[in-house]
Amino acid sequence: MLNEWFKTKKPHKLPPRTQAASTAAAPRKYDAIVVGAGPSGASAACFMARDGLDVLLLERGPFPGAKTCGGAAVIAEQIHELFPNFWEECRYERIVTRLDYWWLNDDSAVTAGFTSGRLAAAPYNRLSVKRKNFYSWLAAKAVSAGATLLLGHTVDDVLLDHGRTVGVHVSPPQNTTFLADIVILADGANSLLAERAGLNSSVTAKNLSLYAKETIALPPETIEERFNLPPGQGAAIGLIGYPTAGFNGTGSIHLFRDGVNINAGMSVSDFAAGGFGPGDLLERIKKHPRIQPLLAGGVTAEYGAAMIPEGGYHAIPPLVHPGLLIAGDAASLVNGTQGINLAMWSGFYAAKAAFEAKKSRDFSARKLSLYRTLLDESFILQNMRANAKAAALQRDRPYLFDLYSRMANEAAYQMARAYPMPMNAKRKFIWHKVTSLQPVGKIAADLWQVLKVVKG
Repeated sequence: MLNEWFKTKKPHKLPPRTQAASTAAAPRKYDAIVVGAGPSGASAACFMARDGLDVLLLERGPFPGAKTCGGAAVIAEQIHELFPNFWEECRYERIVTRLDYWWLNDDSAVTAGFTSGRLAAAPYNRLSVKRKNFYSWLAAKAVSAGATLLLGHTVDDVLLDHGRTVGVHVSPPQNTTFLADIVILADGANSLLAERAGLNSSVTAKNLSLYAKETIALPPETIEERFNLPPGQGAAIGLIGYPTAGFNGTGSIHLFRDGVNINAGMSVSDFAAGGFGPGDLLERIKKHPRIQPLLAGGVTAEYGAAMIPEGGYHAIPPLVHPGLLIAGDAASLVNGTQGINLAMWSGFYAAKAAFEAKKSRDFSARKLSLYRTLLDESFILQNMRANAKAAALQRDRPYLFDLYSRMANEAAYQMARAYPMPMNAKRKFIWHKVTSLQPVGKIAADLWQVLKVVKG
């Protein structure tokens, strides 16, 4: 069904960047208002406008993506389904042909990865992007489709009439009101609007992770030489263990055309327990002997932080309310390394539900529940349900990433050493070395819990 729908859509040319604008004093009524011009909000605005709805897209920053930094490796095939051949008009950094995981100890790394030239063929597998560029392109698609984009407009409240959302209020300097039949909240992790309206009570310090991000500028040729890549190709590298200082968290490396982007983070509650900040994690990564040579001679081009919802399936709040839908990070729709693509698809499904509600002039929660139905039937919630126990596993076993990274590195080190002893004696020696870090019974219990999570 979706394929047939896509065939009816034609690509639009990108318009010039929309400038911040003031609104009239009298409340203006729209078919739909979208709060937040990130991936979910811009996608929702774009597809609603394509369906003929009068859409207002409100963004608090001076341009879409102004409050973001760093980048990601987006899953190209999933975005291609929404915006066919999007790479022809959206600036991307590199075609990701190498996927690695590095389990790090203080001075070593156990690595596993896959590299294939087949991943360099359209519609590609992953493309690295800078968030600012990607968000601006996506918001431009919404404007091209007919949505009105107002920049520098911070929404501070949703307006209710007998329990149904009927609009939003924008804080000073505009200090104005906009009305709509439907409001879509796409204002990011820890949505303050949803919290103020009493729509989201599941966001806690355990469910939110704080990530520090830094881009180190390097010449393209240097990046390709150091990471052993052909021109124009890139890598996405997951970093586990050492980077998060003994807590369950993750780091990553994404390669841009002219820089190396490093991310590291963990839950807000773990930062509070650890007594250090996200910037400290970045410094640990940059000083690691395996990573330091890759960054030598580079200079910091960008530095920042971002909040990401990582509570998993059980942290998803109620997404459907009378006259209102919640999408993207505000809906906690993040699944491991997948965030941007899930946000875009949630915006698409929200747009489809809004269009059907507009056709019937029924904006009740019952009618808008089509949004939740579409999500339930999609890969988004099916995959999140499959990983539903992962967040609890990490909370219950806070040592998991660090301990088993150290065990893997210790085993690899001992295997690499050439000892003057018989092979059977060496095997027993390595076994005792590894099990001195974690008793066999605990290893078996941890493995059983991991298998239960994987099995779903």
